[in-house]
Amino acid sequence: MSRKNTLKLVVIVGLLLITASIAFAQDATQPSRAETGRTIPDQVKTLRLDTPIQVSGAEAAFRLAPELRNATGRQQVVVRLSQPALAVAPAAEGAMAAAVSQQAEVVAAARSLDSNVRVLATLRMALNAVVIEADSATLAQLARNPNVVAITPLRNYELDLSETVPYIGATAVQNEGYDGSGVRVGVIDSGIDYTHAVFGGPGTVEAYENNDPTIIEPGTFPTERVVGGYDFVGSEWPNGDIMPDPDPLDDGPGGGHGTHVADIIGGNLGVAPGVDLYALKACSSVSTSCAGLPLLQAIEFAVDPNNDGDTSDHLDVINMSLGSPYGDPRWDDLSYAVDNASAAGVLTVASAGNSADKPYAHGTPAAAVTALAVAQTNVPSATQGLMEVVEPESIAGLYAAVHQPWSPEVTDPIQAPLQYGDGSGGNLDGCTAFPAGSLTGKIVLVDRGTCAFSIKISNIAAGGAMAGIIGLITPGEPFAGSYGGGDPSVPGFMISQADAQLLKDALEEGQVIVAFDPANDIPLVGHMVGSSSRGPSGGLNMAKPDIGAPGASVSAIHGTGTGTEAFSGTSGAAPMVTGSAALLMDAYPDRSWAEIKSLLMNTAETDIMNTPEFFGGYLAAISRIGGGEVRVDRALHSPIAAWDRDDLTGSLSFGFHEVTGQLDMLKRVTIRNYTDSPVTLRSEVDYRYDNDANGEVRVTVPTLITVPANGTVGVPVRMFIRPRLSRPLHEWVLNSGSQGANPDALTLVEYDGYIRFIGVGANGQGADAHVAWHVLPRAAGRPETGFVPQTNTGWVRNTGVSPMYIDTYSLLGSSPQIAGDPPLGGQTAPVDLRWVGVQTYPVPAGVCGPVDSFVMGLAVNTWDRYSHASHVLVGFDLDLDGDGTFDYEVFNYDASGAFGSAPSDGRSLTWVSNLATGAASASFYTQHETNSGNFVLFFCGQQIGMNASNFFNTSMDASAFAFDYYYSGSIDTIEGMNIVPLGERYLTVFQNGDIGFTWLPARSPRTRFGIIDFGDQLNMTETGVLWLYGPGSPGEARVWELQP
Repeated sequence: MSRKNTLKLVVIVGLLLITASIAFAQDATQPSRAETGRTIPDQVKTLRLDTPIQVSGAEAAFRLAPELRNATGRQQVVVRLSQPALAVAPAAEGAMAAAVSQQAEVVAAARSLDSNVRVLATLRMALNAVVIEADSATLAQLARNPNVVAITPLRNYELDLSETVPYIGATAVQNEGYDGSGVRVGVIDSGIDYTHAVFGGPGTVEAYENNDPTIIEPGTFPTERVVGGYDFVGSEWPNGDIMPDPDPLDDGPGGGHGTHVADIIGGNLGVAPGVDLYALKACSSVSTSCAGLPLLQAIEFAVDPNNDGDTSDHLDVINMSLGSPYGDPRWDDLSYAVDNASAAGVLTVASAGNSADKPYAHGTPAAAVTALAVAQTNVPSATQGLMEVVEPESIAGLYAAVHQPWSPEVTDPIQAPLQYGDGSGGNLDGCTAFPAGSLTGKIVLVDRGTCAFSIKISNIAAGGAMAGIIGLITPGEPFAGSYGGGDPSVPGFMISQADAQLLKDALEEGQVIVAFDPANDIPLVGHMVGSSSRGPSGGLNMAKPDIGAPGASVSAIHGTGTGTEAFSGTSGAAPMVTGSAALLMDAYPDRSWAEIKSLLMNTAETDIMNTPEFFGGYLAAISRIGGGEVRVDRALHSPIAAWDRDDLTGSLSFGFHEVTGQLDMLKRVTIRNYTDSPVTLRSEVDYRYDNDANGEVRVTVPTLITVPANGTVGVPVRMFIRPRLSRPLHEWVLNSGSQGANPDALTLVEYDGYIRFIGVGANGQGADAHVAWHVLPRAAGRPETGFVPQTNTGWVRNTGVSPMYIDTYSLLGSSPQIAGDPPLGGQTAPVDLRWVGVQTYPVPAGVCGPVDSFVMGLAVNTWDRYSHASHVLVGFDLDLDGDGTFDYEVFNYDASGAFGSAPSDGRSLTWVSNLATGAASASFYTQHETNSGNFVLFFCGQQIGMNASNFFNTSMDASAFAFDYYYSGSIDTIEGMNIVPLGERYLTVFQNGDIGFTWLPARSPRTRFGIIDFGDQLNMTETGVLWLYGPGSPGEARVWELQP
């Protein structure tokens, strides 16, 4: 070690008085990296997964639909068969004969089980299936027939349009003479089965079967109800080329979606049965995908149907019950097209998505600024079941128990003794099959973990139990889990960890009897559906979704002539709003799309719960429900509408902000009066939750407002953010890792509510409208630093209003900022690398494996910020043996581990992939605070085949990369780097004794620090130190270039 470096070390140690924290080797000229006392910070420990994850494949789906498992009496069902439908293999030799033969064989098999089987229809084009009426007791055996792919109910009689249409006020509007007549609605979807009876078609299977979906047969299309359209995608994509044709018939085994949507909008019993429907087919006939180019062409058709360059004949409304989660509308071409269509006068209604109550899960194109994004609420008759503890009396009562949707419903009361596992301390997780008959007459509790939820209930069912209960083993609310295989033929439920432990403790003392009774069900009217996607929008942090509507309406099944079934999700909610918009356009043809959109938002029902109060639930946040649940009858009679002057929407989005001191913002609301007299309004500012109204965020609006007759007025809305040490903003608990899918974390840190405009006095006109408001402020630190290069020492202080951490790394590489941004709507999102660094933490045996090892952190700072890590992929390729071929890849990705698919879990993990075997594992969450350009990927040495024996002596070649996973655009890289475990030359130590990582309180005094230079260069590309600031700071990172 040089004399210069020795002097630096002595100065640092003497200055900081931390010799007790840093134990140097006895040779003062050669301090040991391994003995510098660096330990894993608590911040990193919180990122550790309880159990490492290995990627495994999904199991096959079961054949008999769960709702048919315990069905009684005769049932009308669709029996889908294994031979391909003719729409998929129309040219295959013998395809028709094979389908006919297979159908005959299955019908014969069904009649051998039930001589009274009645064949309702045979389908060959859309899907190879027979529709039969049969005794429900024979269906399970029929499902075992090797020709059968699935048996599903033809109808769901519990919910239909006769329930949802009146609920949103559409029937009342229709009774006043408005049914959407003259309003032109484009359904961008999988086409429309215009032969179905609900659209005035022949209503026979034969009419559908005899319709060639590639040509228009004389007299079949257009129809009185479906007046136009075009097939932009054809019937083979994605299994073949896109092959447009003039016939937009909803065909193929992947079809049916568009027919459902169109029926809800404008079928015989739809929201607006008088509309003119346009079938704009852009989605596949053989899968659930929609093709990018056909989608854009469909929007172009909606703007200029006859392609003459004159947009005066544009459609009035587009329905898009489609999208992808975690999208950023700035770069999405479809979102850009939606905004352009709005400029031409077309209102786009789109589904928010079905990715559940997770931060930033909201999809595009619904996230487009001008789109009317729709969330899903429950239909009026929906209920949530409960578990009753009958004995012992000490814990008797009702407890939250979430029914698992892939298991049968409870139709009659169930009561039985409870057993935990096998009753003898074994099979507590239920992942091993219980012997047949061993659980007869019992309800069985098992723990979450090890295997899929449905496997647990399947094993319980195989043992003869009456029902199964999955108890959580970590804190959190019970939820509806996903299907993972097996045959769950008895009702399954999930309960919380606390309730599960209560039952286990009671079982230690004696018998426990539990019951499930539909009479105890909680009504879910006025509640969100759990699967509905949450905002805010990615990138822009806009308040999305805009409005809610009930889904699960029964609507038409394509290819059946008259068949219907329940159609749920936000795909079923969006057409409820599209139909509502059409009713208003019928009543008020001169009002703009922005006024129609705002009217619906202004008058929606705001008293919507996120989850039932029994579950400890609360009102749905603005980023969950927007303006509320649609009430079109209120919109029809509202004398006023109000909207953001600049964004032309019925909400005010103040966005995300790093708040280091006071912050003032101004927006303006336009209020229009539709009456012939002035309207006098009183304004009220509501906060959605009481803990938001403590004064740190304050919204002000003039108290009294007069809007002239048939005129408008601009109303200033000011927001003042005034955090203090004694009255801070909510603590920032949101991140993309462990809290990436936690709705409560987002609810806690956002501030939201409604501004209400209520008519007063003689000129009140009965006005009652509201505008939602939303802001996402993060109390931030603001670091100030000083540095003396000659001694590698300096000081740092935090002048911000929030505590902040400093997370330090050795600087390995840097990259200049890419000039300019990609074009809006260009399908390429910028992910621009700035700095990358490394830090190694030695760990003892038992932390990462059976021997001493290390945890390595690879840090990335980008030039831009990203709302959530779910759509951004940063990573490192590692070549361990210097042969020029990368051996491992370290990267962040969704916890689902479904590489190549859209994120579905919402939590980002650090994955390590063995590029030779394809195996991947994860041991840590990704460190990313949301709305941040800082990413840190932590992993164990064992994940790349290393441990402590590789300290100082194993050199890895490394290349960093980053790209937007959603758009898969250009990849930014920093190449030619070098990493040696524990080979960092530079290490930051702080005055308080912290090494590599420290926290600074708000408004802190100066804290001194030093940077140890170990002298010898093991990481050959290391040039200094990289500091990352968090959880919030206006400047998120800085570097100290130290290379002599």
